[in-house]
Amino acid sequence: MSDFKSLLIALTPVAIHSEAEFADFDAALTKLDDELRVDQGTVLTEQLQNLDQDRDNVWRAIDMRINATLLCTIPEEVEAAKSLRRLFDLYGDVRRVSYNEQTAGLTNLGGDLTQRENAGFVATCGLGTWVSHLNNLNVAFKAKQDERDTVLANKKSGNAKVVRLEIDPLYELLVERVNALVSLNMQTPEIENFIIELNQKIKTLENTIAIREGRKDSGEEEEPPTPEDE
Repeated sequence: MSDFKSLLIALTPVAIHSEAEFADFDAALTKLDDELRVDQGTVLTEQLQNLDQDRDNVWRAIDMRINATLLCTIPEEVEAAKSLRRLFDLYGDVRRVSYNEQTAGLTNLGGDLTQRENAGFVATCGLGTWVSHLNNLNVAFKAKQDERDTVLANKKSGNAKVVRLEIDPLYELLVERVNALVSLNMQTPEIENFIIELNQKIKTLENTIAIREGRKDSGEEEEPPTPEDE
């Protein structure tokens, strides 16, 4: 709708004899924009991201420390590092998965690292403090995530769907005006260019939506009206 407005402003509503209709459309679009701007986030999101970055960095530091220890020539440290390497490899790179999967993975990894059979390896590699810090960050992340989810669940949501139902008929009316001029062979080169550009934007958007929803031109949804080509 924003693209449609921009193209129509460039064409000018006067060109399609729709100044009043465009004014109504513009007012509805402004209302829709206001609804979409309802804050769905929270300062807790930034705090959550910072905690996630911190635990990512600590996990990476431990991972690099294990690799570095494998290169040393002290036999007992190399053997300890080998055991920890095998354990880390079981969980993979936990930074590449979703928040919930990473939290669960680090919880299990932290539990394994503190077991008696592995605690000695952790101590030999000098990772006791780092492992404790990683566990604490993971617990803090989960608590912050729960706090944020509670805040978002109680946050006022926008009424964009209702407003969109108001704007659609106004859009369709403006498209009908363009099509009427084409039917009467009254289109100008500017109107023809408007039609070409708008139809291309609609096709691009449809492809994007189809990809996001895992389908391509399934025909399940009614397509919005588009200006007719000459």
